[in-house]
Amino acid sequence: MATTADLSQRRLPSRFWLAFVRSRVVRRLFVRLMKVAFGLHIRNEGLVSPPGPYIFASNHASHYDLFLAMASFCEITGELPVPVVWRGVFDLPVIGSILRALEAVSVSHDRGDEAERAAAVQEMIGLVRAGHCLVMACEGKRLDALGDFELGAAFTSLNSGVPVVPVSLRGSQGLFSEMSWPQRFRGKVEIVLHPPLDPADFDVDGSCSTETLNRFTQTIRDHVASCIDYPVEEAGAKAQF
Repeated sequence: MATTADLSQRRLPSRFWLAFVRSRVVRRLFVRLMKVAFGLHIRNEGLVSPPGPYIFASNHASHYDLFLAMASFCEITGELPVPVVWRGVFDLPVIGSILRALEAVSVSHDRGDEAERAAAVQEMIGLVRAGHCLVMACEGKRLDALGDFELGAAFTSLNSGVPVVPVSLRGSQGLFSEMSWPQRFRGKVEIVLHPPLDPADFDVDGSCSTETLNRFTQTIRDHVASCIDYPVEEAGAKAQF
């Protein structure tokens, strides 16, 4: 039986919110707002050839990160990527409505909820195969030091053939660390793109083994870690979803 949270996140978006997220004017204003408020700068933009598809895999230092990343990739590809987010975010006023209109993928943090997590991964694979870009924070939650990366980006890439673009967010740490209220409404943020990683370079025999998943995920994390401006935990890929 579906829980209240499940029903909430699966509610269909209203026509208003669908029109809102599809509006070119709204998208331009959104990108402009992120640039003005946070001095948003994209480094290595030329590494990505629009429109994609790509799987943008980043760190998660601030609760602003999703908006900063989406504005950056909208600027690069001309379209808003599909976000992969924790299911609890769908219950937030306004933001939840926008995410539903964007057809965001809902992910559970509960490792015991295997069916829901597997369904989310299959949804991600279907989206990139259909030509959509994805954006995800690979740690699954905001941390003060770069933590373990989940395997979802690598698994989606290996099962779709779509490359992963590791992304380092710099300058967002300390802007919005607690969900209750942002510490700052302005800042100077840089999005650093790394060369796209071709899944064929990691899975030459097509087995998609645990070793392959871990190695691919660790490579994504190493790229992200190379350009962030806050501590990196001595950690690695997780051996399960």
